Amino acid sequence: MKRFCLLLTIFLHVFAHAQSAQELLDSALVKKEQLKFTEGIQLCEQAIALDSTLTKAYFYKAGFHTALIQKQDARADYKHYKAAVANYTKVISKESKNVKAYLFRGGAHDAMGFLDAAILDYKYAISINNNQPEVYNSLGVCYAKKGNIDMAVSYLQKAITVNPSYAKAYANIGNVYDMKQDIKNACKNWKQALLLGYTGNKRRYEAKCTKN
Repeated sequence: MKRFCLLLTIFLHVFAHAQSAQELLDSALVKKEQLKFTEGIQLCEQAIALDSTLTKAYFYKAGFHTALIQKQDARADYKHYKAAVANYTKVISKESKNVKAYLFRGGAHDAMGFLDAAILDYKYAISINNNQPEVYNSLGVCYAKKGNIDMAVSYLQKAITVNPSYAKAYANIGNVYDMKQDIKNACKNWKQALLLGYTGNKRRYEAKCTKN
């Protein structure tokens, strides 16, 4: 009887901790809505201390670090990118087919300048699910940064094949054609991006493609 009571006590203790960890993550999501990202990180760390198996805790923590990147302090930003990579890696170690973790880790690697690592992450994501236009787009952008124009165009076209209304992919293909000094195709794709509602390249289109 004493042994049963002891086991019951241990079970209830573990269950209470699991609940507490989930409650901490729920509170972290509230901090996200309030844009209190540092407090969100602290809550995730507390949840992990209670239950290190909670994949969501690492995923949320990585997201909070990314949200703190302001692109004003390079050293601080690098620290947050590095923390994001570490936490997405934790997610992947627990869920090897978590597509979003590969995608977001790839984005962090890309921002840090580790293009080969980013490409590897994006390709892992594609190997799990090849119906992801945003991943093809990211691959295209990485290859463009590496100067591999043909591969860049190929992946960006795949993004459009999967989603013909993906405006950002048209804009990026326009950028790649501009790199090739193929202004005709650059303008064609920038125009399509504008028609689909993406205005990120509007000034470039107006400067290079519209007549006075």
